[in-house]
Amino acid sequence: MTLKNYASLHPISQDLMLETDKVNQIQLKTLVLVHPGSLFGSADFNLGYCADRHRDKIREQLLTHTGNLIVIDGFLSDEIDEDFDDAIDTGLVNAYRTAGYYSQLNLATGLRIWGCDAGEEPYSWWCAEGNLPNPVFERQEKAAEFLCGHITSREIEVTGAWATKHGRMGCVNSVADVLQNGLPDAKVNISETALFEEYRTGIDPLFPNVG
Repeated sequence: MTLKNYASLHPISQDLMLETDKVNQIQLKTLVLVHPGSLFGSADFNLGYCADRHRDKIREQLLTHTGNLIVIDGFLSDEIDEDFDDAIDTGLVNAYRTAGYYSQLNLATGLRIWGCDAGEEPYSWWCAEGNLPNPVFERQEKAAEFLCGHITSREIEVTGAWATKHGRMGCVNSVADVLQNGLPDAKVNISETALFEEYRTGIDPLFPNVG
């Protein structure tokens, strides 16, 4: 089940909308997944068998995250395998379920949008998630600029591919930078699960005995 039919199958009751002040004060963290398609062919080419371990970490992150979830796809998203795509769907449903419980549903609760760093248009079978009239953006930075007007979380974690330790390049870094500049009161972090360019050296910082 994806979030497209979540609202119709799980309507928010009036009683739920009248939660106590204590419940309404809970802040839901936002997880942003940037270019998940690069976690596959691109990661396999650059990291070899280490790529599986990094993918598994992000997949587990998607399955266990209960806050808001935003996915920014690019043209390599057609390489995502079924298990990982199911994890994205599960994360989106969990996001809506949690936000509904705490009466915090909004436009940025669960989204799957397009923001390709190469400027490519979505392929014909790509499916957006959420309620945006136009879910396609020219680049990931444009998508992040839009998100700045809708994310209400005080804590935002950005993962995906690729990132850099020095922060001067990388699609993950560029999204995190835009979000931090546009949401100065929020704490924006790059996740330890992100794929870092430095992993291409052959020495994996998370698994130093591999490579």
